[in-house]
Amino acid sequence: MNKTLPQNKTLLVTLGSVLLTLVIFSSFLLHASPTHAASQLTHGALAQNAGAQQIKVFVEPAAGEQPVLDAINNARTSIYVEMYLLTDTNVISALENAAKNGLDVRVMLEEHPFGGSTPTSTMQALSNAGAKTEYSNSVFTYTHEKGMVVDGTTAYIMSCNFTKSALGGSSSTTNREYGIIDSNATDVNTVLGVFNADWNRSSYTLTDTSIVLSPVNSRNDFINLINGAKSSLEIEAEEMDDSSVEQAIVSAEGRGVKVQVILPDDNSNSAGISTLDNGGVSVSKDTQYYMHAKMMLADGSEAFVGSENISTTSFDKNRELGLLISDSSAISTLQSTFQYDLQHSQTA
Repeated sequence: MNKTLPQNKTLLVTLGSVLLTLVIFSSFLLHASPTHAASQLTHGALAQNAGAQQIKVFVEPAAGEQPVLDAINNARTSIYVEMYLLTDTNVISALENAAKNGLDVRVMLEEHPFGGSTPTSTMQALSNAGAKTEYSNSVFTYTHEKGMVVDGTTAYIMSCNFTKSALGGSSSTTNREYGIIDSNATDVNTVLGVFNADWNRSSYTLTDTSIVLSPVNSRNDFINLINGAKSSLEIEAEEMDDSSVEQAIVSAEGRGVKVQVILPDDNSNSAGISTLDNGGVSVSKDTQYYMHAKMMLADGSEAFVGSENISTTSFDKNRELGLLISDSSAISTLQSTFQYDLQHSQTA
C-alpha cells in the first residue's frame, strides 16, 4: 500500500494540471472576441467589423487598389460591376483575366459621364476578354453608383470609382474615399437585384431598409438621419447643392446639434456653403485630399456611406447606391478618419 501511494499522487497531480490547463483555455475562449481580434483602421488600412452587419470598411487613399484587386482576383464564379468610371488599368486587367478564366464577368458603365468620354475602348477590351458589357440604363440622368457583387455573396458599396485618383494611385490627384465590403445576405441580394434590374432595364422594388438607393429612398434617408441627430453630425461630401438637405442641416445646428462639414477645397459649392454658414454651421475645406467621399455620421452611432452626393440630381435623378451603418467598429473608423481630415482642413 505504501508503494502505490506515490503513483496515486503522481496521477492526481497530472489530472490537476490537465484540469487547470482546460480552465485557463476556457477562460481565454470566453474573453476573446472577434472585436478584440479585429484590427483598427489607421487612415486607410482594411478594418474588420464583428457586428451583425457583417461588414468591413476601407479608406482611401491608404488602402489603394488592393481591396478591389483582391476581390476580383479571388473571385470563384462571378463578378458584377455597376460603375460610373472605370479607367484604372490594373482593375481592368484583373477583370479581363477573370473573364478569360471562365468567370461570369459583367460590367455596366455610364455611357456619358459628366466631363468625361464614352468608355468605348474599355467596354471593347472587356468584351474581347469574354466579359459581358452594357451601358447603364438611360432612364437615369447618370448611373453614378459605385457597386460590385462578387460570387453572389459579397457586395462592395463605395464612394470611389475604379480610377487611379480614387484608389490611391494617381500622382496628381488623391481622393478621400470610403468603401464598404458587405457580406450580409439581405444587402448582397439587394445590390444584386438592383444590378439585374438595371442590366435588364426593369424596375426594382426596394425592401432592404439598410440600403440607400437613388432615385428611391435616398432623400428621405438623408433627411431622417440628419433630423434624428441629437448631439453631433459629421459630414464629408463632394457636393452641397440641395436646398431641403441644406435646410435640414441648418435646423440640426439650430436645435443644438454640433454640425461639422468638410467639402473639397474649391469654389464649386459656394451657394451651399453660404446657406450653411448663414445658419451657423461649421464648414471646412480639405486641403490634403480631394474630398470625393460621401459620408455622414450622426451622434457617433449611425452613419451613411455610398455614392450619393448632396445634390438634387443625385437624390432624384441618378442611380446611386449607399448603406446605413451602425456597426461600432465601422463607426469608430469613420469618426477617426473624419477627425483626421478636420485637422487637415481650413475654414471655408
